[in-house]
Amino acid sequence: MNVEQLRQLMEERGENQAGLARLIGITPDKMSKTLSGKRNLKLEEGNILRRYFGLDGREGERSRPHPLPIVGLVSAGAWREGFEHIRGYMPSPDGDLSSDSFVVIVEGDSMNKIVADGEAVIVDPSQRELLPRRYYVVRNASGETTFKQYQDQPARLEPCSTNTAHRTIYPGQEEFIVIGRVLKAVRDL
Repeated sequence: MNVEQLRQLMEERGENQAGLARLIGITPDKMSKTLSGKRNLKLEEGNILRRYFGLDGREGERSRPHPLPIVGLVSAGAWREGFEHIRGYMPSPDGDLSSDSFVVIVEGDSMNKIVADGEAVIVDPSQRELLPRRYYVVRNASGETTFKQYQDQPARLEPCSTNTAHRTIYPGQEEFIVIGRVLKAVRDL
């Protein structure tokens, strides 16, 4: 991938230097030097960018890209306004995910047995049927969202937390709609 091609892809996608720097794990200054031709991409950095922009192994040929929008925050705790505008995109870790899937950043500790505060999860809005022991993002009538695990007998949305202060949400006692099922946590190990 050459600098001109990278700039063209950035323009087509509306990407900025800071976002791509985060994606490949370098500083914005290093990305600026790369785009000005003063620094060459390392092999792994180039591979990450090729996958992200949907380029296959042949220079300039595109495969079918499947970027996931990062749409903001979801509360792992009390109800809180969370969804914002699209903050950026990330490559899909799984080609089988629905094209409607999106990413949210978890804020809070009510799900810390599953996902830590600040980690990202992938939500599929086409999967709204409540199934026991699955995870969901839900929204109340005020437009606030939260992330919980569904359990049945009795039906409820439960926190999965080491913090016992978080409460269970019971359908009928609180009105909510299911935004989608949380399918994956996105984390580096």
